[in-house]
Amino acid sequence: MASQGEPRGLPSKQERLQGFFRRLDSADAAASFDEGYRLLCDTLDQVEDELSGQPNEPERWMTLDRMFPPQQDRMSSVAGSDVKRFDSLRHITYIAPNGAIEIRRTRLVAGRVVVFLAKAGSDGRMVSDVEPRLSDRNL
Repeated sequence: MASQGEPRGLPSKQERLQGFFRRLDSADAAASFDEGYRLLCDTLDQVEDELSGQPNEPERWMTLDRMFPPQQDRMSSVAGSDVKRFDSLRHITYIAPNGAIEIRRTRLVAGRVVVFLAKAGSDGRMVSDVEPRLSDRNL
């Protein structure tokens, strides 16, 4: 069922998000931060271009019913690590130097990390393998 303001026949944002997670999870693993970031951005843009019915105009992020990839101006480094962190409204995206990607809920639930997607880098290691402090907390 379409939500208010959403054109009929188009998938909901939640359905598009699940499609994004499926595509990202099934894509070949990235081998570096740059490849991981590009994979994440390209995959989300492809899903939204195909399914949202909204233009790709990131400057209008507050008024469009479209998801946009994490922006470079929202990037920081995890202290003492080469893992990069992107802050968004409801989630945090981590990308490790080996290309591993992890998308988490911003807030802990019952003291636990909520992971929406965890994708290993091409070497098979996950973000928390690269930065063990992330295994049980958001940094």
